[in-house]
Amino acid sequence: MFKEKVIYNQDKLKTFLESLGLKKPEGLDYSIGIYYGEKLVGTGSIKGNTLQGIGINCNYQNKGILGKIITHLMKKCLEMGLEEIFVYTKPDRIINFTSYGFKLVAKGEYAVLLEWTQKGIEKYKEKLKDIAVDGIQNTSSIVMNGNPFTLGHLYLIKKAAAESTHLYLFVVEEEASLFPFNVRYELIKEATENLDNVTVIPGGQYIISSLTFPSYFTRDENLVKAHVDLDLEVFCTHIAPGLNITKRYIGTEPYCPVTKEYNEAMKEKLSKWGIEVIEIERKSIGEDIISASKVRELIKLGKIEETKKYLPQSTYNFIKSKEAEDIIEKIRNSKSRH
Repeated sequence: MFKEKVIYNQDKLKTFLESLGLKKPEGLDYSIGIYYGEKLVGTGSIKGNTLQGIGINCNYQNKGILGKIITHLMKKCLEMGLEEIFVYTKPDRIINFTSYGFKLVAKGEYAVLLEWTQKGIEKYKEKLKDIAVDGIQNTSSIVMNGNPFTLGHLYLIKKAAAESTHLYLFVVEEEASLFPFNVRYELIKEATENLDNVTVIPGGQYIISSLTFPSYFTRDENLVKAHVDLDLEVFCTHIAPGLNITKRYIGTEPYCPVTKEYNEAMKEKLSKWGIEVIEIERKSIGEDIISASKVRELIKLGKIEETKKYLPQSTYNFIKSKEAEDIIEKIRNSKSRH
């Protein structure tokens, strides 16, 4: 009765999902359609290691179509060599996926994140336990992208470190920034190596990533609230307890509305978990607020020398180096703020 066919026509997929009031995710790697005769009645896709874009025509609900989609996509993921598979869904749809072996990672007010893997969040928590400094309670944290790492970032770190017994600094690992993770991580490590009570940690896929917070990167305003809630739920449930985190430092956000909304939600949600959010006024030079976006804009305009006043020497040296030439070129051709 129902047939499965790979969907190559992304416009067809977009039209179908929009007919269900859904938005087609960008950058899909694979899409399957369920057809009744020639009529498309259900679809699902894979992006990276996440199942996305699952939708079923309301006239064909409860006919086993969801099971066909999930089974097909999981089989395809395994053929692709994926050992971890993730999916978002609404809180009332959890059972649809747990029956296929998915386990709950975090449940927010608007959405839940589930994973199918033998590693996953428990393995990540074990790594955090190995990193944790013995015997230190009431530690602090910062989650930072650093695209690129500026004197503003360094100011926030030094302020937090001076007020903390120990500071865990998570560097966003998602490769969605113009400066790649390995560069951002090394520049932050180099600039903070003289701060004895700071541990720099790769953020992995459970801290502000396209897994926990995709709208941070997609700029889909309609999804921001759901994904903010989910990302913070993961932080409070799985990350903060293992490192005894009771404070999270943030800088004021005058430019990016998504980050500003994230900060406001953080103040409300983290307080319920006993984690204090401490907001520090952005460092300025005169009336000029230091920001990574301002540095990127100067690079885009070819004014690299003018970036020097906003950057630690290590970041400036990197930008001037031959190693950064490809990054500089990407910035000059870029429209992205991230």
